Amino acid sequence: MVEVYRNPNIELMTYHEVKAISGEPGNFDVTVLKKPRYIDEEKCKGCGDCATKCPKIQVPNLFDMNLGKRKSVYIPFPQAVPPIYVIDPELCLMLTKGVCGVCQKVCEAKAIDFEQKPQEINIKVGAVVVATGFDMPAEDLSPRWGYRFQNVVSALEYERILCASGPFGGHVLRLSDEEEPEKIAFIQCAGSRDLHENVPYCSSVCCMYTAKEAIITAEHSENAKCFVFRHDIRAYGKNFYEFTQRAQDEYGVKYFQTKISTIKEDPETNDLIIHYEDLKTGTFNDFRANLVVLATPLVPKKGIGDLAKILDIELDKYDFFKEKSYFNKSLSSRDGIFLCGFCQGPMDIPETVADASGVASQVATLLNPAKFTKVREKVFEVPEKEVSFTDEPRIGVLICHCGINIGKYVDVPNVRDYIRSLPNVVWCEDNLYSCSSDSQELIKEKIKEHNLNRLIVASCTPRTHEPLFQETCQEAGM
Repeated sequence: MVEVYRNPNIELMTYHEVKAISGEPGNFDVTVLKKPRYIDEEKCKGCGDCATKCPKIQVPNLFDMNLGKRKSVYIPFPQAVPPIYVIDPELCLMLTKGVCGVCQKVCEAKAIDFEQKPQEINIKVGAVVVATGFDMPAEDLSPRWGYRFQNVVSALEYERILCASGPFGGHVLRLSDEEEPEKIAFIQCAGSRDLHENVPYCSSVCCMYTAKEAIITAEHSENAKCFVFRHDIRAYGKNFYEFTQRAQDEYGVKYFQTKISTIKEDPETNDLIIHYEDLKTGTFNDFRANLVVLATPLVPKKGIGDLAKILDIELDKYDFFKEKSYFNKSLSSRDGIFLCGFCQGPMDIPETVADASGVASQVATLLNPAKFTKVREKVFEVPEKEVSFTDEPRIGVLICHCGINIGKYVDVPNVRDYIRSLPNVVWCEDNLYSCSSDSQELIKEKIKEHNLNRLIVASCTPRTHEPLFQETCQEAGM
């Protein structure tokens, strides 16, 4: 996302909504509504002073699946691009009652603007790509799945629990008492392939992410034991089935071939009692778990019907966008509008990436007559500083925790303190995610502040992130 934001040939329009579209392939007119952030995007530095001082009581954070909290002033998620804060107009005391204004007083950048209004923007484009993703609404499941109980969570909620930037800082804890669970039950097909839940299709990705979450749980929590209750395993990609076997052989995850009847709660301990049929023996059994994770169905994004009307394209019987041809699923029912990813049906990450590449090539073919007519070269505003081999090295070091992917195995603060004692190191810090947009701004600030002529980033694979850090150094003149 940082690379997309920096690309001079891509205009990233966040917090916008498409309201109307007209025209033909190669020449569409699109009306976009820009929603007010009540914060000037040009002035905001992403420092967070406004959110820190905001006195409004905290409310559930949607990005944390309502497990964490946020204030009236918030940043959508830790690695948001651009790293600009938003004021919630339904919670902010200044916008609802005309009182407070603390954020405006503490903002040194003078970025708070309570006078912002919604704006309609008209843009011309040659093609439209729809990539609206999916929803995982566990609350729509029937009562037998037990989602009403505090220690029954959806897979997406559990993903936030596992994340280092999540509500528990990457520690696996129950919601009822914030204690570490010893027995975690993962329930697959919790609503998928089920006519009673109105989701007759397979959600495609659940077998793999369940195995992944079980493996990460084993890595994060030494005391937790993971049990997977499944119908069958549909892991059909390259080395996918081997990955589920690895979860069992290397991490001790136990798989049971079952059909779930009901999930009930023990009111004294808040443990869950899973009543199930063992499909191998035909017997009915009970299993007590401290925490239950449901692999809920992946369904079309909320509001997809309204978007279909705006785009004037068709939906299929499951309310996914309908493809024009079985042999070319990137084409929608309207020429010039393409479909990508889960908006057209269940699809995993490798398939989505391949699908996106195919869409990009088709868009390029459509717009070939206008090739190179709108291309802009990136201009670096800060001139490159001259560094001679006789200059004294001034080294800056940024050490990444990468959530707990690195931090779990490396004592990062100790490494940081040791590096600070080394010769020619003039600046050294550690942070949670070095690849985030705010970290790139930090690097540029420190290069300027300390006149650095060397930079070391200790993080994950250079194959992925090295170009990002190199471009950051270029922007800072190094």
